Amino acid sequence: MTKLDLVIRSFGIVVALVYVGLGILILWRSAELFPNLPKKYALPAGSLLIVYGLFRVYRVYQKVFNNN
Repeated sequence: MTKLDLVIRSFGIVVALVYVGLGILILWRSAELFPNLPKKYALPAGSLLIVYGLFRVYRVYQKVFNNN
């Protein structure tokens, strides 16, 4: 594995965790952090971000362990 591969995989993990973290923030503190986001959209938006982040974690996990 080259250094570039390590950087790309690490970046993929970080981005996936950012999606999950942002989804949790929207669900937990949407009124304080995002005052323009209506409450009825906070649950779907946060849930979608969490699910998409978990999907990305799964994809990165597959790439890391299937290429070795």
